[in-house]
Amino acid sequence: MARGDQWVATKGSRRSYSGRNSTMLARRLLVAVLVVILILGLGSIVQLVRGVPNPTYTASLASSSTIPGTPPTVAWPAHAEAAAEILGVGLLGQHGDLHETEIASVTKMTTALLTLKAHPISLGESGPNLTMTPQDYQIYVNDKNANDSVGAIREGEVLSEEQLLELLLIPSADNIATVLARWDAGSVSRFVNEMNSFAQSLGLHHTHYGDPSGVTPSTLSIPRDQLKIEALFMSNPVLANIAAMPQATLPVVGTVYNVNYALGHDNIVGAKTGSILTGSFAMATQIKVGQSNLYGLGTILDVGGVEPLINALHDGETMAKSLQTIPRELTVLRKGQVVGYLDVPGSNPDPVVATESVTEIGWPGLTESFTPTLAKTVYGLPAGAKVGTATLTVGEQLKIVPLKVANAVAHPSIVWRLTHF
Repeated sequence: MARGDQWVATKGSRRSYSGRNSTMLARRLLVAVLVVILILGLGSIVQLVRGVPNPTYTASLASSSTIPGTPPTVAWPAHAEAAAEILGVGLLGQHGDLHETEIASVTKMTTALLTLKAHPISLGESGPNLTMTPQDYQIYVNDKNANDSVGAIREGEVLSEEQLLELLLIPSADNIATVLARWDAGSVSRFVNEMNSFAQSLGLHHTHYGDPSGVTPSTLSIPRDQLKIEALFMSNPVLANIAAMPQATLPVVGTVYNVNYALGHDNIVGAKTGSILTGSFAMATQIKVGQSNLYGLGTILDVGGVEPLINALHDGETMAKSLQTIPRELTVLRKGQVVGYLDVPGSNPDPVVATESVTEIGWPGLTESFTPTLAKTVYGLPAGAKVGTATLTVGEQLKIVPLKVANAVAHPSIVWRLTHF
C-alpha cells in the first residue's frame, strides 16, 4: 500500500469517539445508582417485614435467696440425735451425732401407713372387720410372755380395721402389728419387704425394717428419715386422729391409754413413742399462725438414761415449746412491686410488676425462689396487661403470681428497624 494511502484521524473523528465514551460512562453510572437504589429498597423491605426480637427480660429479684434475719434456734435434746420441721413449710435442721439406731415402736407409723395404703378408710369410717384367729391369739400370748407391749385379744373376737389401728398406736401393741402385717401381705416377711420397699421409694437410705413392730435390733433409722415418715403419718387424718387420742375402749382389753404421756403438753397431739434400750419420740405439736393450723414435727432417737422413754418425752416437750415460736407470717412479695424489666428495642426499659401481694409462713434463713415465665409475644400489650406469671416458693409453699407490664409495650419504630440488622 502506498504511503499516501494510510488512514489519518481527523479532529471530527476524535470528538465522536470521546462522546461515545462519555455516554457509556453515564449509562454505567446510572445503572450503578439504580442497582444501589434497588439494593437499598430491597434491604429496607426485608428489614421492615422480617421479625424483630422479643424484648429481653432483666430480673430485679434474685432467682434464689433466703429470708433475711437470724435463723431460729430449736431446743435440741442434749443427749440424742434429732430432726425437726414445720409440716408443709420446711425443714428446721438436724442435730447430734447422726447414725443409724434402733427406733423401736416408732416403726409402727410405717406399719399403720402401709395398712391404710392397702385398705384405705376415711375419718369416721371403721373399715372391714377381722376375726381373731387361734394364730392371732397365740401371737398375743407369745408377745405377752416375752414382756412385749401388747393389746389383749380373744380367739373369735371381731375387731374393725380402725380398732386394730387404735390398738397398734395407742397402747403400742406389738402383737397387733403382726396381725396387720399378716392381714395385709399374707406373711410377716412379705410385709417387712413392703416396708423396706416403701422406705426406699421415699429415699430413706438409712432406714431398714426387720419387723412390723420395731422389737428387733435390725430395725434401724435416723431422725431425718423418720421425720419424712412422721410427715406422711400426721398428714393422714385417720392416723392423726388416733395419735391424738389419750385413750380408747376395745371389746376385750377394755380401756387402753396412750403411751405418749406428753399429749396435751405444749400443744402436743402425736405422733408415736418407742422404747427398748433407748427412748424415741416422733413428736407432733399443733401451731396456729394467723388463720393457719400447722404441725411442728420433731423426731428424737437414741435417748439414753435410766428412764429413756421419759427422757425422750421430756425432750419432745422442750422441742415442741421452741417450735411454737418459730413460724410466722411474712409478706414476701408486694402488689405493684417491680420484679424485673423488659428491655424493649428502641425504648426505655418497661417495668414488670406483681399484680398481688403474697404472704406466706416462714422464718429467717428459709429458702425462697422466684421464677418468672413471660408470654412469647408481648408487643402491643397495653399498660397494665398481663405479661406472664411467676412461680414463688417459700420453703415448701408454692404460689403462682400473675405479672403485668407497667407501661404499654410498643413495637420498635421504623427508624430502629431500618438501622438495626
